[in-house]
Amino acid sequence: MKRIVQDGLFIFLFIVITFAIWMQFTFVSSRSESVSATEPPPKSIVVFAAAGTTAAMQDIASLYERQRGIKVQLNLASSAVLAKQIEAGADWDVFISANRQWMNYVLEHKSLDANSVVNLLKDQLALIVPADTNDTIFSIDSPSFAINFKGQLSLGDPTSVPAGIYAKQTLEKLGWWQYLSDKVIPAGDVVAAQRYVEAGQCQAGIVYLSGVKNSSKVKILHIFDETLHDPIYFIAVTNNGCDQGKLFLDFLTSSAEAAESFKHHGFETAISPKPSGG
Repeated sequence: MKRIVQDGLFIFLFIVITFAIWMQFTFVSSRSESVSATEPPPKSIVVFAAAGTTAAMQDIASLYERQRGIKVQLNLASSAVLAKQIEAGADWDVFISANRQWMNYVLEHKSLDANSVVNLLKDQLALIVPADTNDTIFSIDSPSFAINFKGQLSLGDPTSVPAGIYAKQTLEKLGWWQYLSDKVIPAGDVVAAQRYVEAGQCQAGIVYLSGVKNSSKVKILHIFDETLHDPIYFIAVTNNGCDQGKLFLDFLTSSAEAAESFKHHGFETAISPKPSGG
């Protein structure tokens, strides 16, 4: 009899303890769900930016997050790749294209606020060679460099990559394309074109000046006049009603902090920023 009472008491205590644990778990879970339901999701924007702006945009994204508390998700690639991703239905808020052509492509295929399109930055093209290259005779007034060049010339793919398109425009206006076109090694973006020269895989290349101004891996032979090619770097926002995208665009085009960051990375802003505090 005593054994039966002990067993019954044990079973009773086990049920009570199990029930108490279950009630506590249910309370914590429901409280957690209640808190999650009331807390707004963290604010963020998705910025598609041309590969040539990588360093500058990484700095500016960090600055914007610190100042505004808005997470900036960067998607960095060739303008052509980004435009194709947008066409395929990728989510985005801000698009920085290295030329107007791919901006127009997005405008034709997807919802882009046409009124928001502005020329964001200025840049120039630079003819570069590996840093250890011996002195090379070069003159912009003579085609001798183009005629005598025997190596491989690295460019962004001139059929799709803006830096390559600009390089081809420049070489055609100089009358050099006919001598160099069969020596071109097309790259997927301007960053890759620069790396080919830095690694010595190509004997020369034409890339953005902003990317090589402070490089110790290449030597700049010439900086081309910007009138030899179309304007560089445009920006626009989506038409999805996201105010955060418009605020970020305003920050890039109007703030002295963004202008200073762009300048630090070798760019010139195409729009005069507002004075601090103005």
